[in-house]
Amino acid sequence: MIKNYITLAWRNIKVNKVLFLLNILGLTSGLFCFLLIYLWISSENSINRYHENIDQLHSIYLVSPDGTALGYGTSSLLYKELKSKIPEVEKITAMTNDSRNSTFSNGHTVLKQNGKFVSEDYFEMFSFEILEGNASNALTAPNHIAVSKEMAELFFGNSKGAIGKTLTYENSKELEIAMVYELSSEDSTEKSDYYLPFEPLFAENEWMHEWKNLGTYTFVQLAEGTNVAQLEQKLKPFLKDYELDLEIRFQSYADSYLFADIEKGEGKIIYVRMFGIIAFLIMLIASINFMNLASAGYMKRAKEIGTRKVLGASKSSLILQFLGEAMLLSFISLFFALIFIAIALPVFNDITEKNIDLLNLPVSTWAMVFLFTLLTGFLSGSYPAFLLSSFSSTDLFKKIIETSSSTKWIRKGLVVFQFTISVVFISSMLIISKQIDFVQDRNIGFDRGNLLAITLSKDLQNNFDAFKSGALQISGVESVTKTSHIPLGDYGTSPEVIWNSKSSDDRSLFTGMVASTDFVGTYGVELLMGRELIHNNPENIEYLINETAMNIMKMENPIGQPLSFWGNPGTIVGVVKDFHFGSLKESIFPMIIRSEGYSEFNIAFVKYSKGNEKQTLAALEALHSNLNPAFPFEYRFIDQEYDKLYKSESMFYKLSTYFSVLAILISCLGLFGLVLFTAEQKTKEIGIRKVLGASVFTITSLITRDFLKLILVGVAIGTPISSYFMIKWLEEYEYRIHMPWWVYGLTAVLIIGISLVTVGFESLKAATAKPLKSLRDE
Repeated sequence: MIKNYITLAWRNIKVNKVLFLLNILGLTSGLFCFLLIYLWISSENSINRYHENIDQLHSIYLVSPDGTALGYGTSSLLYKELKSKIPEVEKITAMTNDSRNSTFSNGHTVLKQNGKFVSEDYFEMFSFEILEGNASNALTAPNHIAVSKEMAELFFGNSKGAIGKTLTYENSKELEIAMVYELSSEDSTEKSDYYLPFEPLFAENEWMHEWKNLGTYTFVQLAEGTNVAQLEQKLKPFLKDYELDLEIRFQSYADSYLFADIEKGEGKIIYVRMFGIIAFLIMLIASINFMNLASAGYMKRAKEIGTRKVLGASKSSLILQFLGEAMLLSFISLFFALIFIAIALPVFNDITEKNIDLLNLPVSTWAMVFLFTLLTGFLSGSYPAFLLSSFSSTDLFKKIIETSSSTKWIRKGLVVFQFTISVVFISSMLIISKQIDFVQDRNIGFDRGNLLAITLSKDLQNNFDAFKSGALQISGVESVTKTSHIPLGDYGTSPEVIWNSKSSDDRSLFTGMVASTDFVGTYGVELLMGRELIHNNPENIEYLINETAMNIMKMENPIGQPLSFWGNPGTIVGVVKDFHFGSLKESIFPMIIRSEGYSEFNIAFVKYSKGNEKQTLAALEALHSNLNPAFPFEYRFIDQEYDKLYKSESMFYKLSTYFSVLAILISCLGLFGLVLFTAEQKTKEIGIRKVLGASVFTITSLITRDFLKLILVGVAIGTPISSYFMIKWLEEYEYRIHMPWWVYGLTAVLIIGISLVTVGFESLKAATAKPLKSLRDE
């Protein structure tokens, strides 16, 4: 029986080559999109979930008394207090909130490596593949360092036997390698080349001893069975003992990647959900396309089906035959989809910054792909299978099913649904592109163009005047300053700000940075009041504040007013216009910029003129090498750093563009097949009309007008759906475009234009056919 079904299926394919090709193209495109997105979503959902103790691991974050989440920043002192006083805390570790790009040397090998400072429990809490050494004592001594296998190979040629060997850190400190680990897998956000003990850093930085300085991340492993909600209630008053009016909250470490925006309870999960919806809709379009074409194609087989019914074929056997044919097509489509995925994966991985490899997928993933393909074939073939098998043999011979109003309305409804989704895709893609253009072109309050950030070693920090003087003599260099932060980095927050007339219940949080002279000119920020920073004397601290900070402090004339930040009293000398130092999704935070006198003061900013960038960069590198030969020259372009803030949006836009094109292609393939079917149904009518003198335009209009109505209905339904979701999406941005309603007019023109070309081609072909041939064939 199965052999007979396969023979019938093959004969049907040979007779209906065009419909077969359209079905294969449609299903292949749908499976291609769906599987690519499925692989990406699977990868995103697996991030940070591989740790052995994942159910017990949590990130700590703080909230204000009104429930506002303040991010992951905590006091550096917190981990010690929680470990000693809270029995539910099994293990706890502190970590610096940013990667340090530090210089290491071994003989003539001098390299920059990215790493972090962590406290002792870190390697016992998080799962690492340890190649040499022991997790329990890897960071117990102040001169210990844990390095990745790759870092060990860079310095020693081989990671084996690296334990006990030494590296020179920042040309000032000898460190002994106590552990070698395998770099975290692709399923991790933690990819540090090295880890250093937290205690020495804590001892060297006075600010870390202040409870109100929230510049450290804290992770905790709770005892098994701990009720997190009850523990949070228990810890509500904990920080009040340290004069910090904030509350401790826990977030599952497994959620820290997808739900990094704690305040809104979202993050990258938005794009996971959006791509999930896109994958579902594209597959739905492809399945609908298959249903439409299959039902249209099976109409041609009415006599075959009727004959089989007369000869005793049961309804179940017919259903089984049609479902089998649909599943066969589905698996043929899967074969081609996998070929196209293998070809597209390098580009896809580049866009998404993934390393997905078809050859290394787990068996469970292949099982899901197989089951989904089977399900696709079943669902796609179910409508025509159950529809055709339900008609009597008399109806089939009389071709009543061809004129059945129910089947016509179902096909029309499916076409409308396809183009509704296409409208949503195209209009959303255009609006997203406008928002991305907006954030990239917006004046963010400082001149990010032609601005270079150069990392300074401690030696060069102490010799900064010589570097600045030498840089200013280079042709093309306009100004130079020094700061503690890159403009678009993680600043941390603190309530430790005191000014005249501050009320006792004021819990306002401020962010801060340290800057040198010529800060205003180099950054290109606008000075609204007062003057630039002119002193580099820690005993005579000067402050610049932004507009938002001035408004929070309720100062009409802040110039000359006393201000204390992080326990350092000084004087406000100027007010700068608000500038963005984060994403446009967030409102501008109150910022305080203090004059020099800070240990972590390691970034030089160079403003250069256009035209001779390469020569200017080469001259700066030569100057750096002359003053600081023991350290590599490290720099970043600020405009590139700004673009990184919108990496997720850019990725979503690029991929949604490709998927939108494929969605339209699938819809048009279905439309083309239905026009082909309609033209064949109207062969006799077209021939008679031509004999009676009907023009080509009249006959073409006869075929196209019904489809044009369906497309217009799709546009009418898709427009409000898209506008609703795009308005919600734009609300994620504090600074956003006004809703560009013209996009929907352009979308309608594009959809109708593409559809008319698709419909018109086959309609014109039918209208120009010789009428005698048409009538003879009938």
